[in-house]
Amino acid sequence: MRSAARKPSNGPALRREQLMSDHQRAAPLRELFPEIEQLCIELVFSDPAARLPPSPQLHTLYPAAPAFFRFACPCADCDGDFDLTDAVTTLIANRAGCKRTSSIGGQLSCHGMRFRDHGTQQTLCSMQLSYQLHSEARRQT
Repeated sequence: MRSAARKPSNGPALRREQLMSDHQRAAPLRELFPEIEQLCIELVFSDPAARLPPSPQLHTLYPAAPAFFRFACPCADCDGDFDLTDAVTTLIANRAGCKRTSSIGGQLSCHGMRFRDHGTQQTLCSMQLSYQLHSEARRQT
């Protein structure tokens, strides 16, 4: 009887699956931030080691959307992610009561590992993220 060959675990793929699972289990935006009507998240990636940077991303979240603010590193061979939870919380907490819209921006570095040559060689990821967050409050009736 032949035993099944064991495949080495794929760290980046497992990490992305975990992020997707966490995203599906996240509470709706309306539960965590009931005063927010819309949240826009703009992501611009840069990597000094890459020939072409990944495409920018725009995520627009409405009250029914999952309140999940972690985004996988766009490098397919990286197991890292960018967590914007603190930035979103700061944006909402510091929103002036009389302002209907507010914005905040910042930069993060990926702290993941890149798995090259079928997982035999690992290097630190050099991906950088510049983000802009824009929130729009519900209209007062």
